[in-house]
Amino acid sequence: MRILFVFLLGVLSAFYLTEGCLRGLKKFNLLPKNRYLHHSEAGLIVLLGGVLTFFLAPELIGSANTTLLSTFLLGTGVGMISHHLLSESFFFFPQAERNFLRKHDHLVERFLEIIPGASTWLALASPIWLSFIFPFAVAYIILLADIYWLFSAVRISVLTYLGYKKMEAAKRIDWLERLKKDYPQDWQELYHFFVIPVYKEGLEVVGPCVDAIASANYPKEKIFIGIGYEEKSDPQNIAQMRDYIKKYEGHIGGIFFTVHPSGLPGELRGPATNRNWIINNAVKEFTKRGLKPSQVIATTLDSDFVVHPQFLAGALYKYLSQPKDVRDKRSFTGVFLYHNNYWQCPAFTRLISSGTAFWQLAEMVGSDKYINFSSLSMNLKSLLEIGLWMPDKVNDDSGFFWKAYYHFKGDYKVLPHYLPISADTVLDVTFYQTFKNQYKQLQRWAYGVEHIPFIIRQYFARTDIDFWDKTDKLTFILWSYFKWGTLALFVTFAGVVIPLVNPHYTESVVAYNLPVISSWILTGAFIGLFSTIYIHERTAPPRPKSWSLLQKFWSYIQWTLIPIILVTITSIPAIDAQTRLMLGKYIEFYNTKKARLAS
Repeated sequence: MRILFVFLLGVLSAFYLTEGCLRGLKKFNLLPKNRYLHHSEAGLIVLLGGVLTFFLAPELIGSANTTLLSTFLLGTGVGMISHHLLSESFFFFPQAERNFLRKHDHLVERFLEIIPGASTWLALASPIWLSFIFPFAVAYIILLADIYWLFSAVRISVLTYLGYKKMEAAKRIDWLERLKKDYPQDWQELYHFFVIPVYKEGLEVVGPCVDAIASANYPKEKIFIGIGYEEKSDPQNIAQMRDYIKKYEGHIGGIFFTVHPSGLPGELRGPATNRNWIINNAVKEFTKRGLKPSQVIATTLDSDFVVHPQFLAGALYKYLSQPKDVRDKRSFTGVFLYHNNYWQCPAFTRLISSGTAFWQLAEMVGSDKYINFSSLSMNLKSLLEIGLWMPDKVNDDSGFFWKAYYHFKGDYKVLPHYLPISADTVLDVTFYQTFKNQYKQLQRWAYGVEHIPFIIRQYFARTDIDFWDKTDKLTFILWSYFKWGTLALFVTFAGVVIPLVNPHYTESVVAYNLPVISSWILTGAFIGLFSTIYIHERTAPPRPKSWSLLQKFWSYIQWTLIPIILVTITSIPAIDAQTRLMLGKYIEFYNTKKARLAS
């Protein structure tokens, strides 16, 4: 364990000190202009020094000290070479290495696709292969994972509560009056345009979405709605929606109705291509009306989303409150709650939707790396400059974030305005179909790993983005996908595997103490769930009056299912998605059916 610690100490200290020194040299103009500083060569020398120390120094400083010193030097060399690769995009020979990558572009792409899945399976199998040689290392890693789990649980509990307070405060404000008071001219020059892609959803789902927008506390003549069906959508659904929206003609700024053709070149089936089709057609309509894209705030909604009455004014206020040179490089989002059909759904889908909502809320409050999810509001001119959504990817939300991040040279963020959007919890006509849809939805979300090759390629190609910022973002996204598929399973089962692989481990003090310590840590993490339960009870819709006492009792103790959900339907779809990408078995977009029971 000491050797591993010393090696990591060498890697991290060399990495950060190298960056600090280079920044200092650049600040005082001490670096030669237009020339590479090949500190990878220095790192290679340090690496060789570590090897020589291991073989030549034992007689001088003792074998134990030699091992630690050589390990530290090896780590230092790796840290310097790693920093050079990440900051300069090559190891030793820039032109030769880039030519090699261009020549083997497909292999590079496949290698980058393999990284997430291979890392996950390596970690999941580590209690087996590592316990043969270093069982105590596995035990300490489990302990660190337990501590991280506790830290995450406490962090999410605190941030969710803070987010809840922000949401409640935002709901109490009359944002339209605030707009009139603080931005009397600016707000009147801007219009709202809502983009709603639809596939199989019926009028009972899409109707409330449109109604909420049209009845919002906002001047109706400044509201435009774009509804886009797919060519393969049910003709009856299309006809019903065409008839339904007639009641809003002349009552709002305008409703644009489109049908997206199937099988266009370079497109995968999904909401991203439909969204692009809606917007491109809407731009023509806005031009006819004399509106410029810069005058329009476009908001994307899933067809089941129902916005808060203050949503339009609140989103626009958040936009105008940003500095003029920044606001068009930002997108804005509300708080996601899954309450439209909440108590109609099985307990496991309710818990997953609540967990998703509270995790999203915590990230909005506590992270500057929040990634687009399901809905965004942004200046239409900026959307067009970015190039809209990737038409050939399944996971469109996270893909848009990275496309926008690199388009704006790292100066892109998602800012919350904390006004709620109510969505559907996953529900279908049978329990099996509900389970299948929930699994497929989580798999699709986890399939955001398909963007890892694009993210890494852009990371190395874009020297115009701050090194720390892009490194921070890359580390964050890799860690996020990695822990999604591994952390819950590792914390739950890794300690059981060690004695099965290495029986001698059971004779140690560590083997006796680890389960006790882990149990206390995980109990503490579970206690942090009470904060989440409190917020759930304050935000969830009232339970149906027709429910029996048993149904009501079960709805209160449903939280006992959390451990089972975390190690099954939450973790397994992530492993599935990463494994499919690793094996080149790419998935297609799966439309999560929206269903509501008749009341």
